[in-house]
Amino acid sequence: MKTKRLDQLQFLRFIAFGFIFLFHAFGTNLEPYLYTTNAAYAMVSFFFILSGFGSGYSSADRREKPTVKAVCYHLWKKIKKIYPLLFVTTIYFVLQSDLPQAINTGNLELLKENGWNLMKCLLMIQSWGNPFLFYNGVTWFISTILFLYLFDLPVRYYLDKAHEKKNEKTILISLSVVFAIAIFAIATLAKNRADIGYCLYAFPPSRVLEYLLGMCMGRCLYRINSERKSDGNIVVFTILEGIALLLWVVLFTLPIPVNSYSMQTYWLIPNVFVLIIMAIGMGGFSKLFSMKLLKGAGDISMECYLLHQPVLMTYMAFVQMENTVKGTLFYIIFNLGFIMLLASMIHKKQ
Repeated sequence: MKTKRLDQLQFLRFIAFGFIFLFHAFGTNLEPYLYTTNAAYAMVSFFFILSGFGSGYSSADRREKPTVKAVCYHLWKKIKKIYPLLFVTTIYFVLQSDLPQAINTGNLELLKENGWNLMKCLLMIQSWGNPFLFYNGVTWFISTILFLYLFDLPVRYYLDKAHEKKNEKTILISLSVVFAIAIFAIATLAKNRADIGYCLYAFPPSRVLEYLLGMCMGRCLYRINSERKSDGNIVVFTILEGIALLLWVVLFTLPIPVNSYSMQTYWLIPNVFVLIIMAIGMGGFSKLFSMKLLKGAGDISMECYLLHQPVLMTYMAFVQMENTVKGTLFYIIFNLGFIMLLASMIHKKQ
């Protein structure tokens, strides 16, 4: 039984990217059929939890020591993989910013502002201050996730310590519950506080609890998967996976207000539920999502995420948008297809 890889979860990454793509492509124009704002916020939380989940799951048998050298090398590997595409997409957005105009007119104030914003993007520190959305706006996620990667080796080390105890799974489940309650409590205390909305959404330390929740869940599911004796009843688990996926998606059709409270709490249970059920991997949907084609779509999801805004902006700069069914379908198919093509080519090079 494979326990080191969670191939069936890769396609969930692509589904999450798909909802973010729809939000940036249409804004709120799909309402009331699909509340794309809700979906995009929910998928950002899902990405952070899933990233921690993958880290905790895949490292269960490594026994790594969190030395400064090891942590730096671990972070460098992550940066080396992401940075070339981040750099190119950010520089591309210079053409659609005020920076060329500032240079042409000699406007030093505008040049200073836009130049500093560009440097924050290139240094991957834009999420540490507000405003955090400029140039390729989605790159704020990279600066936040890189901060969370700093916790990988130290937390793995202490999770390894828990493995030495007989009640390891009890410890992991308890920690997961504590982190989930803490996420809910913080969001509740900050309910309707628009002044700290940025902090809950983008400020790197605010995402630590989600990442740690994912790590504990991932490690616990690894133990469960490695210790189970059989694959269980495929019909029962197919039904459970179907319910989890349906709950996950249907929630995005509800008119839930987007604020500091709903940002994490309404979507926390569906995000956690779908991860747990799908990570067990005993149902028909897991087998379907493990197919090479769907897994491949998940593998290129990060590249798609970094590419989608430049592609959408370029399309809208050259094409006069028509509010027709055919025009909308072409808009989605062309842009999504082109993004996936570019992403797959870049991913193969890596």
